[in-house]
Amino acid sequence: MNLSKTYIQVPTYKHAVSFQVTLDNDFNVPDARPDMERIIQEKGTLNIRDIKPMRDKCVVRGELNFGVLYMGDDGGVQLQSIEGAIPFEETVNMDGLQEMDQVYIRWDMEDLRTGMINSRKISIRSIIVMHMTAMRFGDEEVAAWMENREDLWVQNKSIHASLCCIRQKDQLRIREESILPSNRPNMMEIIWHQENLENMDIKLQDGGILIRGQLSVFLLYRDEVLENPVNDVELTVPVEGKLDMPEVIQEMIPDIKVHIDHLNLDIRNDKDGEARVVGVEAVLAAEINIYKEETLKLLQDIYSPKITLIPEGKTIQIDNLILKNQSRCLVREKVRLASENAPMMQICHTHANVKIDQTEMTSEGILVEGVVYIGILYVSSDDRKPVNSSKAVLPFSYTVEAKDISEKDSYDIYPSLEQLNASMTDNNEIEVKMIISLDTSVFKSLQIPVVNDVHEEPLDFEKIEAMPGITGHVVSEGDSIWNLAKRYYASPEDIRELNDLKGDELLAGQPLLIMKNMEILK
Repeated sequence: MNLSKTYIQVPTYKHAVSFQVTLDNDFNVPDARPDMERIIQEKGTLNIRDIKPMRDKCVVRGELNFGVLYMGDDGGVQLQSIEGAIPFEETVNMDGLQEMDQVYIRWDMEDLRTGMINSRKISIRSIIVMHMTAMRFGDEEVAAWMENREDLWVQNKSIHASLCCIRQKDQLRIREESILPSNRPNMMEIIWHQENLENMDIKLQDGGILIRGQLSVFLLYRDEVLENPVNDVELTVPVEGKLDMPEVIQEMIPDIKVHIDHLNLDIRNDKDGEARVVGVEAVLAAEINIYKEETLKLLQDIYSPKITLIPEGKTIQIDNLILKNQSRCLVREKVRLASENAPMMQICHTHANVKIDQTEMTSEGILVEGVVYIGILYVSSDDRKPVNSSKAVLPFSYTVEAKDISEKDSYDIYPSLEQLNASMTDNNEIEVKMIISLDTSVFKSLQIPVVNDVHEEPLDFEKIEAMPGITGHVVSEGDSIWNLAKRYYASPEDIRELNDLKGDELLAGQPLLIMKNMEILK
């Protein structure tokens, strides 16, 4: 029998694994740098350079890029910095993985520690937790919606779902210049920088993805005449660009994560020949998942009064996006400096990293618990230590609203920092206010029975002739007009007409008269 076919993309393989990587190495201070007196602050980020799926395993390569800000032991009070990288290669066992599978990685930096071994050598140690997900998709050929005919009755089903139609990675390159404020001296050397994406707005347009926001860059620098031991400035660089994707339309649902993959800063002259311009070149990496609302019109069952039709089918599973939202958690805490730290005169810069520790489904939604790692760089009242830093860990808890979510559903929550403000309350305490964004996607797994093929066999006329022309039937649990029509070789329309039924609803204990279709015996 010829069936109209359609295709549904379904996951044929899915595997998730989390593992821990410890990166540990020692680094010498470059010969051009003075000896170290003390470490002030450190920073680090992980760059995944290569993900290579193989048979039953995956090789991940990358490096930990780090920076260390320190006070030089050269008789002065000049700040210095060291940057470097610790490369790594990890082989992860993933049973069933194949070379063409898609693999995604997210990571959390559990710890980053630096220490002075001596005045010319430092140690770097970091613990990274990586969360890896591998997926494989295939097109399942299934029978599509059909219309009833005189000698053929069909049962169809419409399923409304939001299915992922685009999965890929892309990059957006930013090239901008930012001018120093008029109250800042000219630049000679950038000592230290920290950056963060803020107020990101990602929208779909017909033909692509529009990305807007801003890149906040904090700088410590040395001026041309060395009047000050340190100068600091916070620059804001606009982020705007479009990723061309012809298949995208505005009505689709985006789930797009953007982070800084690479950043390069250089000092440039303005039109007057003064070193007051900072050139910013950044590469933003985008992990793209785009969903489309679809109505799947599928054939569920079929039979005919002239031939025995035996549908062959199975159950397929699809992940239906049922919730996509962005929750905002307000955190407001006071942080005191360590007792051994010199009193604070002015805050230079505050940065933070958000980490989710655990999540739990509750009757109100998804309970999210985590911590925010805070780093505070400030000017102290000690002339021997004009710049100092302090750390703090702030817990947070928030319930993401997710109605009707069940234990069988899955979800993905991506945390980021939307706003961060810090102000001094006294010389030893600051008040931190921040807004944590929790980008949440909830998926319901749908088990869908489908028909793949239909086999034909001759009718059993002896069985049909032995059946009475009219049968009385009392409805039991699970009975439907469709099943009764197939059982008694009747048509659904005849059952409705004979029993004066307006729809398909049946009640347990309800009496029915069912007339056999006599056309079968002709």
